Amino acid sequence: MENTILQGGIKEIEEIKEQVVELNRRKEQKNELETKEKELENSISRKEKDIEDEIKNVTRQRREKLEATFDEQVNSLEEQLKKVETKKEKRKKKAVLKRIDSETADFRSEDEELQLEARAIFKEENIPLLYNNRLFFALYFPSGVGDFGIVILALALAFFVVPFGIYSLFFEGMGSLYLALSYIGVILVFGGIYLLISKMKYKHLDALKRVREIRQKIRESKKKQRKIKRKIEKDDDESFYDLEEFDKEIADYKNAIAELLEKKKAALLEFDTDTAKEIRRQITEAHEEELKDLKEEYRKIYNEGKENLEKLNELSRKLSTEYESILGKEFLQVDKLDSMAKLIEEGKAKNIGEAMAVEAPE
Repeated sequence: MENTILQGGIKEIEEIKEQVVELNRRKEQKNELETKEKELENSISRKEKDIEDEIKNVTRQRREKLEATFDEQVNSLEEQLKKVETKKEKRKKKAVLKRIDSETADFRSEDEELQLEARAIFKEENIPLLYNNRLFFALYFPSGVGDFGIVILALALAFFVVPFGIYSLFFEGMGSLYLALSYIGVILVFGGIYLLISKMKYKHLDALKRVREIRQKIRESKKKQRKIKRKIEKDDDESFYDLEEFDKEIADYKNAIAELLEKKKAALLEFDTDTAKEIRRQITEAHEEELKDLKEEYRKIYNEGKENLEKLNELSRKLSTEYESILGKEFLQVDKLDSMAKLIEEGKAKNIGEAMAVEAPE
């Protein structure tokens, strides 16, 4: 076979050239089809993604709209519920204050009588009403933790805050002597006032002791009133306050809200199980023809590419088997084949073998 090919002439060269041209054409077509196939794959992927995105967006928007419709109704009912609860709370506060006022009325009446009695003692003894206050009795007749707290606070104010305040305002930076003088001055002033008032205390000691007892009674009465107030405020029983109308309205609103929430839950479940599928079906059908055309074109290009590749491989094997081993790969090129045909045509070579010898590099 080798001799047959090498002895061949222009006819044989044309036959070989025709196959080489066909092989090159198949290679070009392979690249074009692969590019087209890739483009179609991307187009199909983009289209499928666009469809899925549209399905997701439409589904989400419609679901949000459905949910918003229920939420709007629920919010409206909750606003009405809050208004009724606010009205109830206001009514209850008034009723609680009224109940406290009612249950402490006797104590307050007794306190007023005791206060009048204390004023009468002050008047009978010619004691200035200026002394009928908590500070005076805490300093001169202390009893209980509260009074001793007032005493400590008064001492701190008189023998620490005031001296240092005077020193800071008038003698700042002038030395400890002026601080000591500030202390001495304050002690003399406050001590003098205390001793002066003490004289009045001992002068009217029995009367002041009676007033102190009266004030103690009033203090105990205030404690009882506060205890009653706390007990009423903590009492969860609302039967005293005539709030049944509000309770019924509140219960109606809460039931309506609960029913609406159940309907919302059922509607969303139905949407997720049925409506969402219907949305998918509608959108998919709307794009079905376009996607079908793309896939059909892809299948066509794919089959063309497959067929072309089979023929290319077949032609490549044939050239490799029948010619490449004899002529060499470098002579299986269109320009080389044309050069050899021209040599034979011009009489410079009688056959393929002689033409190859002429073309071969020295």
